[in-house]
Amino acid sequence: MEPKSIKIDAALRAELESDPPWMYPWQLAERVVAPSPGSELADVHRTRLEIIEPTCRRWLAENPEATVVDLGCCEGWFGHKLLEWGASRVVGVDVREVNIRRAELVRDHFGISSDRLSFIRAGVHDVPEIGEFDIVLMLGLIYHLEDPVGALRVSRRLCRGHVLVESQLTELNEPIEHGWGVAGEFLRSEAHWVSYLEPADWQEDEGNVTASFSGVLSLIPNRAAMLQAMAVAGFDELEVLATSPGQNEQFVGAHRAVAAGRAA
Repeated sequence: MEPKSIKIDAALRAELESDPPWMYPWQLAERVVAPSPGSELADVHRTRLEIIEPTCRRWLAENPEATVVDLGCCEGWFGHKLLEWGASRVVGVDVREVNIRRAELVRDHFGISSDRLSFIRAGVHDVPEIGEFDIVLMLGLIYHLEDPVGALRVSRRLCRGHVLVESQLTELNEPIEHGWGVAGEFLRSEAHWVSYLEPADWQEDEGNVTASFSGVLSLIPNRAAMLQAMAVAGFDELEVLATSPGQNEQFVGAHRAVAAGRAA
C-alpha cells in the first residue's frame, strides 16, 4: 500500500508529536514524515542501506525462506527493508520501550502481520531463546556497548547463516605496544579499542536516544579489532563490504564500516 493512501491513526499521530525525535524519517503518508534528528544521520542510514542491500539480496535469493533477526532494531526500519528484499520473517530486538512501541505502531500502520515482523524488548545481552536465524543484523550497535565481544557471541548463538556488523571505527590502524606481565617487555597489537563515556542528551532514564544509555563506557574498535572480535565470537569468511563515491564520508573514509561473516 502506498503511504499516500494510508491514514494516520490517533495512536501513531500522538507518537509523532511526542519526544524523543524519531531515528528514521519514515514516510507514513503523503505529507507525513516522522520527525527525525537533523545532521547527517539520514545520510548514515542511506549509506548503511546501500552497502548492505546487494549482499542481503544475494543471501535472500539463495534462501527464499530466510529469516532475520535485527539486534538493536530501533524502530524496525531495516526489518521493513529485509521483508521488501525477500525475507520470510524478521524479528527485531531493542532495549528501549519507546522504540518497540514505535516499531509496532509503524508495522501496524503499514498492515504488516506480526507473524512476519515482530519485536522483542530486551538488551542484546539478555535476548531470550528465540531460535536461530539465517541473517543476523548488528547495525550501529557494538560501539555503544561495554561488552561488544559478548554481544557478538549472542549474535553467533542466534545465527545459522550470515551476519552483518556495522560499527564506528577508530582512526588508528598502526600497531600499538602494551605490557604483558614482564617489566621492559612489550607486545604489539594491530587490533585495539578506544573507550568513550556515553553522555545523556534527552532524558536521564533513556540516555542518548540515538546511542546508548548515559553512563555506559562504550568500546569502539579499529578495523582489525572488529574483525578479530567477529572471528573470536565464531564467524568466518569475514569481509569488509565496499563503499562507493557519494556515500557518507564516514564510510568512504573508513571511519565506519560494515563487515559480513558466516557462522563457522
